[in-house]
Amino acid sequence: MAVNKHPLGPGTLTIGEVGAPVDISCQIISAMVEWDKDKEDDVVVLCGDTAAGATTYTAQLTGELFQDVDDPAGILAFSWANKGSEVPFTFVPNTAAGTECEGVLVVDPIDFGGDEAKQNMTSDFTWAIVGEPVLTITATP
Repeated sequence: MAVNKHPLGPGTLTIGEVGAPVDISCQIISAMVEWDKDKEDDVVVLCGDTAAGATTYTAQLTGELFQDVDDPAGILAFSWANKGSEVPFTFVPNTAAGTECEGVLVVDPIDFGGDEAKQNMTSDFTWAIVGEPVLTITATP
């Protein structure tokens, strides 16, 4: 079997209501859907059997982006105006690969400003995903 690999980009990332999403694709430096696993301890019961602890998975959309401080309709303004809101998102890390992830995330405001003079201002972001995101693979090998 051949190695199947794809770079990040060109792709798309939009957040916000269907019909009026904010396209932040050109602000994105890095992005990924990450999973966290929370597993309770297994419990040994009197008869010697082991009862497995419950496992819960949660996802989040994380990454880094350029701050669009001059755009009143950009991600900086959107994240501040909609902090705490649940909004749909669609993430396509590589358009040619034909795979996308959709779901609902909770908007946290991105940081404003920078930590080094004369450098582009960027912000890291971590937005919790509500429920499970849906992965759709449409490319054919």
